[in-house]
Amino acid sequence: MQAEKHELKTMNHEPFPTPRQYFRLRDTRPRKRFGQHFLDHSATAEQIVRCAELDASDTVLEIGPGLGALTRFILPLAGRLHLVELDRDLATYLEENLPAGSQVTLHRQDAVTFDFNALAEAAGQPLVVLGNLPYNITSPLLFHLLDSVQAVKRAVFMVQKEVGARLTASPGTRDYGVLSVLLAVYAEVKRLFTVGPQQFYPPPKVESMVLRLDFKHPLPPDLPPFGLLRRLVSIAFQQRRKTLHNSLKGTYGGQEGGLQDVFAKCGVAPGLRPDALTPGQFVELCRTLKESGGR
Repeated sequence: MQAEKHELKTMNHEPFPTPRQYFRLRDTRPRKRFGQHFLDHSATAEQIVRCAELDASDTVLEIGPGLGALTRFILPLAGRLHLVELDRDLATYLEENLPAGSQVTLHRQDAVTFDFNALAEAAGQPLVVLGNLPYNITSPLLFHLLDSVQAVKRAVFMVQKEVGARLTASPGTRDYGVLSVLLAVYAEVKRLFTVGPQQFYPPPKVESMVLRLDFKHPLPPDLPPFGLLRRLVSIAFQQRRKTLHNSLKGTYGGQEGGLQDVFAKCGVAPGLRPDALTPGQFVELCRTLKESGGR
């Protein structure tokens, strides 16, 4: 189904309602299936937006604007703003009430299926992406974003603190995994600050973390395709206690010259476990496998 896109037409400078006010007036509750926890602390929202370092030349995409916690601080700064909201009631609220004009477009769509490449091409530049990400879409959204990495120059996200620890983990640590590797290859990822559950409505059971991702442009010309690298890293971490050789032999064991030769060529010891490899070593292993005929 094609996503609906709307130009917002009115300009309203009235204060946005708090989440409590919004749901009390409508006698409804946040939707659990969307993992909704609304930021209810304006100083924190302003700080998140400030970390994106926006200016009037930027095309900004906000994921899950909800009731406008971040949006109100983005609007005066962004040259062009796109809002992606899946919840039909919140999308209607945004369409009717957000400060708007020709610089604001609302997309009624799931962010996990949003076409970042098409928007960046239409804008003539990579995007700046912000969002207080629902916990249940963080990983699939980041994979989708990485698959469109040339379309984004930087992003500022709030995620579950435990997830943020995994996204920024170093080799040899318990939290190091597939997204740790892939994000390190394509971006500089920084932990900015944590946000307590009391700043949300309803309060989640966990703390949150704000991250900034600065994507690398241009990418190295010899970097393997994202799909190949993701597949290799995912297979390696499926059973993280296994050695690399044992994890990969079922998929890549038929390589011409043998998997052992591939390890020798790229200088990676086959007896290592995946959490011992740096992101750069995964890239080199993937490049060597590709040159040897791996898919």
